[in-house]
Amino acid sequence: MADWATLEHAYGSARDVPDLLAAAEHASEETGPEWDDLWSRLCHQGTVYTASYAAIPALDAMATRHAPAGYVAALQLAASIIASQDGPRPGADVRRDHPEHVANLRALAESSLALADDDTEFVYGLQALMAFEDGGVWQRCLDHLADGEMPMTCPACHATLVLDLSSEASTLADLHDGSVPPTYVEPGRAAPGTVEERLLALATAHGRDVVATQVQRLLGEADCPRCGHHFTVTDALY
Repeated sequence: MADWATLEHAYGSARDVPDLLAAAEHASEETGPEWDDLWSRLCHQGTVYTASYAAIPALDAMATRHAPAGYVAALQLAASIIASQDGPRPGADVRRDHPEHVANLRALAESSLALADDDTEFVYGLQALMAFEDGGVWQRCLDHLADGEMPMTCPACHATLVLDLSSEASTLADLHDGSVPPTYVEPGRAAPGTVEERLLALATAHGRDVVATQVQRLLGEADCPRCGHHFTVTDALY
């Protein structure tokens, strides 16, 4: 059992975390105020804390007890904690400290993909799976597919760019200057044996053709609309 009094979350002492965990598990909704309170303390705008890591076993247990579903809040929160790059410890250490929990959560995340009600739920489930499989940048950015736009940064001039994934023509625009003409991104291919190949295989196997097309666009190459630098889209994701 964690010594919560010695741990911290976003607002200070983590003494209240056990009560918050209990309240969230018994909440009637997966996105209600009880879960909002827990998220704000354990994964505040992507930042995690010592209490966040200590909560992983409890979140695993909660996700395991939950009825199978396309979206399970405990699983999603655990995934975000493990995927975070803004915390006191690197993700590799967290995975090493919780191998059994990560393995169980990975299995739950993979099985939940078939239960997703729509592409949005599927995308969130896929991102969670990538967190438990240490799937590189995909464990943090896939949720943008649900918005139809992917933010990125030009590797050369560091302009903030946004790729439109919602229309047939994938345009890459300068986020802060609409006067700059957009450029276009042609879909790319996943190399055999890569995480990207797995993403495409999972999307295709579950009939998520729109998601598969979006991922293919993220595997393409583009010219920065601001400076003209040619780059691979995946190199600009964060």
